[in-house]
Amino acid sequence: MSEWTTETADWYAANYGEYATNRRAIELLEIAADAVVVDVGCGTGSALRHAAGKATMGTLIGVDPVPRMVEIARERLLGHPAAGRIQILEAPAHALPLADRSADLVLALDSYDHWGVEQAAGLREVRRILRPEGRFVVVKDGGLPGGEAAARAFVAALGGAGLAVVDERDVADEDVSFTFWVCAPRP
Repeated sequence: MSEWTTETADWYAANYGEYATNRRAIELLEIAADAVVVDVGCGTGSALRHAAGKATMGTLIGVDPVPRMVEIARERLLGHPAAGRIQILEAPAHALPLADRSADLVLALDSYDHWGVEQAAGLREVRRILRPEGRFVVVKDGGLPGGEAAARAFVAALGGAGLAVVDERDVADEDVSFTFWVCAPRP
C-alpha cells in the first residue's frame, strides 16, 4: 500500500477514523460474547472498539498494512476498557498472520477496495481463517462503484474464494448509507 503515507493515514484518521459506518455495521451484527473478530483493513480500530461491546469475552484482532494506521489504532486503544482483548497487527489482507479456522467473524468495513490487485488473494485468506460456521462481512459506503457489473464481479470473486453471500442489504440512516454483505464459507 505504497500510496498510504504517514500524511494520508493521519488525514484518514482525522476525517474517517470514527466514521458512522463502523458503528452502524456492528450494530446490525449478531456477535457472540466469546467470538474471535478480525477486522481486515482496520484503520483506526473503530469497528473493533464497537465490537468489543458485543464480544465481551472475545478476542478482537485488527490487521492493517499501513504502519501509521497501526500506530493510530494502538494509540486509540489506550484507556479503552477492552484494550487487553484487542490486538492490532501490521499485515496486508493477502497475508493474514492468523491460524487456519481461527475466526468467527471477519470484517472488511470500507476496506475491500483498498486491497487492490490482491483482492482475490485477500478473499482466499479470509476463507482460510474463517471457521466453518464463521461469517465474513463486507461493507461499502455508497455501494460498489460500477453498478451491476461490479456487483456480479464481486460475487464471482467471493465464489472463487469459496465464499457465498447469505445476506445483502442497503442501509441508509441519517448519518450514513452503505451496502452490507454477509458471506459464509462454502463447504
